[in-house]
Amino acid sequence: MVRQVGSPQFDADGILQKGVIVRHLMLPGLLFDSQKVIDYLYTTYGHTLYISLMNQYTPLAHVAKYPELNRPLSQVHYDYLVDYAVELGVENGFIQEGETNKESFIPPFNEEGVEPF
Repeated sequence: MVRQVGSPQFDADGILQKGVIVRHLMLPGLLFDSQKVIDYLYTTYGHTLYISLMNQYTPLAHVAKYPELNRPLSQVHYDYLVDYAVELGVENGFIQEGETNKESFIPPFNEEGVEPF
């Protein structure tokens, strides 16, 4: 995608018109894996894309049988990952603040408003 669309370009209102944003959802207990993702993206693409570090992972009832996923993301780990990215040199990025990992942020997935193809 980076090769196809090129570097990020914004309009006068700051809205991305062209470019790539990679959204990375950090999972609990996988800080090292997330660091490797950031390493790869930044060393491979530098400032030609944006990296969005998401902290909104929310364990739901169906993951109860997987203890490694049946817990919220550690705020300490997320903060560490953000600091890691900044220290690496990532400037084009987005982070999430606040408590975005609450069930209130999960849509009902009831297909309301979805039109068939």
